[in-house]
Amino acid sequence: MSPTPRSLGTGALTIGVDARELQGRPTGTGRYLRNLLRLWTAGEGDRLVAYFNGPPPPDPVLAHPRILCRGLPPRRGLLWQERSLPAAARADGVQAFFSPAYTCPLSLDVPRVTAVHDLSFFSHPQDFGALDGLRRRALVAASIRASRTILACSEFTRREIAGHFPDCGDRILHVPLGADDDLPPPPPREEARARRGARGPYLLTVGAILNRRCLPELLHAAALLRRPWPQLRLDVIGENRTHPRLDLEGLVRRLDLESHVRLLGFVGEATLAEAYAAADAAVFLSEYEGFGLPALEAAARGVPLLVSRRPALSEIFGEAALVVEPRDVGAVAGGLERLFRDQALRESLVSRGRALAARYSWAETARRTLGALHRATP
Repeated sequence: MSPTPRSLGTGALTIGVDARELQGRPTGTGRYLRNLLRLWTAGEGDRLVAYFNGPPPPDPVLAHPRILCRGLPPRRGLLWQERSLPAAARADGVQAFFSPAYTCPLSLDVPRVTAVHDLSFFSHPQDFGALDGLRRRALVAASIRASRTILACSEFTRREIAGHFPDCGDRILHVPLGADDDLPPPPPREEARARRGARGPYLLTVGAILNRRCLPELLHAAALLRRPWPQLRLDVIGENRTHPRLDLEGLVRRLDLESHVRLLGFVGEATLAEAYAAADAAVFLSEYEGFGLPALEAAARGVPLLVSRRPALSEIFGEAALVVEPRDVGAVAGGLERLFRDQALRESLVSRGRALAARYSWAETARRTLGALHRATP
C-alpha cells in the first residue's frame, strides 16, 4: 500500500506530476520537467507521483525511490487528463498537483500549479489549425483560471498572461528556467567540429520549427553568406511543426544549399552538446518566444548569439547577443558576417553570454516551483 501523506513527516506533501512530457522524444518542456524532478529528489521530503499515458519511459531520473511512476492505460489526451489522471491521483492521496505544460486536470479537486511557457495559441493563432488552436485556447484559459498558481518562465510571459487574464494577475509567479547543467559534458571543440564536418563557419539553430521562428529567412541569409564563405555549414535541430507546413527541404534545394544546410530534426542530448561545442554562432530568429531555452544553453556553452529583436529573446538575451530584425534577410546575413570576421566581438559575446547564463539556475527554478506547490496547499 502507498504511504499516506501523514507518514511522510511534518511539512512533506504527496505531489502529483503530469509527466507525459518525458515520454516519446522530450524537448524543452521535457527537459524542464526532468530538471525539476532531478533536483526535487536531491533532498529529503516530498513524495512525488509521476503519471504517464501508457508505460513510463526508461529515464534514470525516474528511478529515484521517492518518485512513484504510474503508467495509466493509454487514452486520448483529454480523456486521460480528465478521467484517468484525476481518479489515480485521488487514489494516491495527492495533495498538490504540478502540470509542466500549459494545461492542468480541470476535474481534479486539489491545488494545482501550472506552468504556462507562452501564449502563442492566443498571440500567433495562425501557427495552429483552426480546431487545434480553439481547443488549446479553451484548455489553457480554463487551466489558468483553475490553478492556484500559474508559473511564467519570463517577465514577458507574465505580462502576457496578466494582460489576457487580468483577474488572475495576483496568481502569476515569474520563475525563470535554468542553464544547461543537465546536458552531457561537451567534447573538445576541434573534436566536435571534426565530428560535425565543420571546416568553415558553423551555424546552429535549435528548437521545434514553427512558422514564427523565421527559418526561411535564415536559409536565405545562408544563401547570401555561401558565396563569401564557401565552407559555411548550418545545422537545423528540431522537428518541422509548421502550419501551414513549410517545404523546407524544397527551399534548401531551390537555394542550392544542399551541401551547406542539414535539417536534422530531433537529436539526442549528446549530439546537441557536440553541436554547441562546434558552433561559431547560434541563431534564434523567432518573432515570438516565451523564454528561449536553447539560446540560454548556447550562451552557457560559450556560443555567440544572434537573436531576434522581439520578446522574450531580445529582453532576456539582448545584453549578450547581436540583435536583428528577424524578417530582414540582409540584416541577418550582415550580423552573421560581423560575427565571422570580428574576433573581438565574438569574444565579447562569449564572455557576456556566459555571465548572463550564470544568473540562471535549475536549482533556483526547482526551489521556487516547489515553494509554489507548498504555498498552494492549505
